[in-house]
Parts: sequence; structure tokens; C-alpha cells
Amino acid sequence: MRTKDVRVGETYRCEVPLALLSQRYRPKTMGDSWWPLSWLRGTYFPLTVVDVDTAARTAQGLMTGASPRVTVELTEDQAREAGLPPGGSYQVSGIVLDAEGEPVELPRVGTLIVPVRWLHPVDTPVSPSHHDASLRGIR
Repeated sequence: MRTKDVRVGETYRCEVPLALLSQRYRPKTMGDSWWPLSWLRGTYFPLTVVDVDTAARTAQGLMTGASPRVTVELTEDQAREAGLPPGGSYQVSGIVLDAEGEPVELPRVGTLIVPVRWLHPVDTPVSPSHHDASLRGIR
């Protein structure tokens, strides 16, 4: 797509190329999105645009999905109860399970900065070289 055609609030299909050339898709331009996008190479997923940088020709968007993984930051009282040294910042990470021990899928929302050229209207055909990111369990 062209930068002038991308609208804030609209959802597009984002197709991440199979190869992410560092000369072209610099971490400086892509910000913290560089790492998660490296895991999403060759996939497509819906992305709802929240901001467009016309100078950099990038769009910031929200990617939604589901995962049983959670991370909870402990309060000072919880850390003390667990016997942890005071003054630290502690987190507990893990998987949420239901009463039968099965993983519970929780909604997740993440932000990504992507080049506008990766965005396509959702009603257009998917590139044959790409597959749904949810099949990898990434989203």
C-alpha cells in the first residue's frame, strides 16, 4: 500500500517478508518491533493501525491474539511473603490452567511498527508464500 492510503483505525492484513534485510528494515526505524517481526517472517496477520509515520513510511498498529502465558508483577507484600529479599522487583511467569489442568487462552494485544508496504486490504488475496501467523502459535 501507499502511505497516503493507510487510515488510522482501519485493520489491514500485514504480510511480513521471508527475509528481513537489516539494511532495509533497520531496528532504528522499526524500534522494538524488530525482534517480534523476526519471528513472524513469512506470515500474515491482521493489524489495526493506530498511527502512521509518513516520513519513515511506517505504521504502528495493534496485533491481537490469545495465549495461556501470563506474567504478574509481585507487590512488596507478596515478595516478602514468598521470602524474597526486600527492595527487588519480582515477576512470576507461567501458564494459566483451568480446573482440569488445560491451558486457558487469554486475549493479548501487542503493538508493532511495520513498513506501510507490508499492509494489504483484508479482502485481497493472500500472497501464496505466506501463512497465517496463528498457525505458528505466535499470535
